[in-house]
Amino acid sequence: MADTIETPQDLKRRARSARWETFRRGLYRFRSNALSMVGLSALIIVLIVAVAAPYIVPFPEDATGKTHVMERLKPPSKEHPFGTDKVGRDIFSRVLMGTGLALRVGVVIIVLASAIGVTIGAVAAYFGGWVDDILMRITDIFLTVPALVLAIAITAALGKGITNVMFGISLVWWPGFARLTRSLVLSLREDAFVEAANGIGSSHLRVLFRHILPNAVSPIIVKMSTDFGFAVLTAAALGFIGLGAQPPTPEWGAMINDGRAYFPEEWWIATFPGLAIFVVVFSWNLLGDGLRDVLDPRSRR
Repeated sequence: MADTIETPQDLKRRARSARWETFRRGLYRFRSNALSMVGLSALIIVLIVAVAAPYIVPFPEDATGKTHVMERLKPPSKEHPFGTDKVGRDIFSRVLMGTGLALRVGVVIIVLASAIGVTIGAVAAYFGGWVDDILMRITDIFLTVPALVLAIAITAALGKGITNVMFGISLVWWPGFARLTRSLVLSLREDAFVEAANGIGSSHLRVLFRHILPNAVSPIIVKMSTDFGFAVLTAAALGFIGLGAQPPTPEWGAMINDGRAYFPEEWWIATFPGLAIFVVVFSWNLLGDGLRDVLDPRSRR
């Protein structure tokens, strides 16, 4: 019997089938891992809280500057589950109202940083030569300075405010994405499908963004998920030193700073915003580990 010759459509169909099987196995590993499911469950709760907070908090006006001096520094109770702060505001309401702000900050930072880093890393790897040398030396310059220190310097130069915090952190977060993307593109640019695309006259931009990057997206998504929590943590750190959202905005880092002077006697002022940061960072890290199982076929538990 003559050998069956596979058509290009057969090859594409077989490739899709192999990718689906890899994804299905990764999804099974994700569901089988208790920590990954804990992280996903925690994040679902956080997202629900972020959306519903304006409608469920008992004292929404406490997030907009209203004070209750006679209620100041009260410990956790039935009326105030997380206690009150130095001007009598309900900490429970402020922590929940700050959830949406924290998530927005993380999303903006990761999206901007990944957009900058992926573009720089992809261009450097694809074109190589002096383009690669220049872009990677710029990346190295950013990597030589601790990210938090550089973020503080940039934000201080731009001025206080949550918008400047997001922009400042994004400008120091992109080198990791650039390095990762460069390594991925270097491993893919010599593959047969890239040569075929070049052979039919596709432009460099089309080859890079239509053929190469879609095949490198999985590790980038994993990095985005694991970096999200640390972006929130870094933004909170800048808020702690007074560079982030300004009063009365319920920003977790600033709330921890407010409780610093009253710790440990009035421990609840700083503790509950700190726990909120911990939950977000830890759950995103757990989710990132789970996504690595789903999206990276080489990962194994």
